[in-house]
Amino acid sequence: MDTLTAIKTRRSIRNYRDEILDINLISEIVSYWLYAPSAHNQQAWKYYIISKKADREFLAETMEYWKMLLNAWWCILACYDKDRVRSFEFVQQDMWASIQSILLAAHEKWVWTVWLWLYPHDEPMSKISQHFDLPDSITPFAIISMWVPEWEIPEKNLKSEWKIVII
Repeated sequence: MDTLTAIKTRRSIRNYRDEILDINLISEIVSYWLYAPSAHNQQAWKYYIISKKADREFLAETMEYWKMLLNAWWCILACYDKDRVRSFEFVQQDMWASIQSILLAAHEKWVWTVWLWLYPHDEPMSKISQHFDLPDSITPFAIISMWVPEWEIPEKNLKSEWKIVII
């Protein structure tokens, strides 16, 4: 799949088949965060692959809109390490770029994803840190749920005429 097709056809899909994805495939997909740009090359990202059903159930109950995690086989906890950050003002951009790399890599492998926001909500971030016994330097940022889609995903028909202005 070429890059432009991947960008045009990637979706956040919440319905999926009961099909187990291989951990090696998930690990490969997650490794693509390494190729994302990072301000001042700080590369403060840290990703945890969540494999246990009890942990996914905990996450599903942590935020109102995370119920799809009850049926997911895998999810990713995207974090950053404060000890590695040199420019806090760029952490969000670094994380977004690395997550987008994972979403596009997953799409290339026909694994569908949903990016679930978390940062900057202190209460759920704290609950997640405690549940997973994360070191104090690790800050939870987002969740990425992964699975095989239940159906073929049609191309979006987006209207951009009012969104792009040449000045």
